[in-house]
Amino acid sequence: MHPKSVFAAVAFAAGLLFVQGAGAQPASTPADQARAFLTDYFAAEQRPPRRANRKFEEWMTSRFAALYRQAQAKSRSAEEPFLEADPVLNAQDSDRPGDIRVETIGGAPDRPEVRVSFRVFAGDQARTTQILVFAEDRGEWRLFDIRTPQDGGGTSSFRQYTERYVGQGRPRR
Repeated sequence: MHPKSVFAAVAFAAGLLFVQGAGAQPASTPADQARAFLTDYFAAEQRPPRRANRKFEEWMTSRFAALYRQAQAKSRSAEEPFLEADPVLNAQDSDRPGDIRVETIGGAPDRPEVRVSFRVFAGDQARTTQILVFAEDRGEWRLFDIRTPQDGGGTSSFRQYTERYVGQGRPRR
């Protein structure tokens, strides 16, 4: 085969890999990353089910992911489980969650907060709101915390819950 033909074939194959991988490239803004995270997180429950691109902890900052894995490991031998409900859905059950909306973007430049809402059950009118807090880590925006708005004001922090669980057992969320 002629060297120019080999080069052209290699360049073409590399171009195909780049185009195919383009969908998996990190989102450029915290809002885009929030939408990408939730879409991926909800993938397995869609009809037909889709394979998630990343595990939950792969969306987290390195330190948050390490903390999350510590809590999971501790839970395996604990009387009280680490999680009794899904920390993203803030529910024990769901059916084809989706209809993701980015409501507001705030926070500090180094810790942007993206308020999102979504439906836990397809076709249900009720929406769940979460605040996804991001930090730049390993070249992209990654989850630093998930905060759940509480009735009467304030929020509960999944990161703080995880820290307390690792430190002393299953705390109240």
